[in-house]
Amino acid sequence: MLINKNYYNIGILGKPHSLKGYLYINHEIFFRNFNLNSRKVHINEKEYEIEEIKTHLKNRFLVKFKNIDNIEKAELLRNQNVSIKIEDKDSYLYKGLPWPAFYTNETINKNIKFLSYFYSDNFIFCNLLIQEEVVMPYNEHYFAYNDKSLILKNKLVN
Repeated sequence: MLINKNYYNIGILGKPHSLKGYLYINHEIFFRNFNLNSRKVHINEKEYEIEEIKTHLKNRFLVKFKNIDNIEKAELLRNQNVSIKIEDKDSYLYKGLPWPAFYTNETINKNIKFLSYFYSDNFIFCNLLIQEEVVMPYNEHYFAYNDKSLILKNKLVN
């Protein structure tokens, strides 16, 4: 989700966990495909470096930021949004495709409106307006990303 013209929100921090500065993070499923260690993110437009993200219990994650090394510093970040800069979006391609949120409410292929996206199990689907609203899988069979543009290369039906 675009939070302003420079940043996309990719998650939110939860309560601190442990005395060493870890926090719970609920981040976008798309970004769970990446090793985010050493990546730069932004909290309130201030840059932080991720030292480590690890799974905790079944579907929960913990994040440790560089120089956040105690529970007091971690508590200051609680409930804050974690964002990436818009110019970093090409650093996050999964199977050659960017995060679909980058294209929400955008026009692709000159006449197709990318309305939204959603997850079902481990799959991403998107809602497109192609004369009428259709749901399509968001994957490399149907989409391509070339020259910083998302392209619908195959339709479900003609």
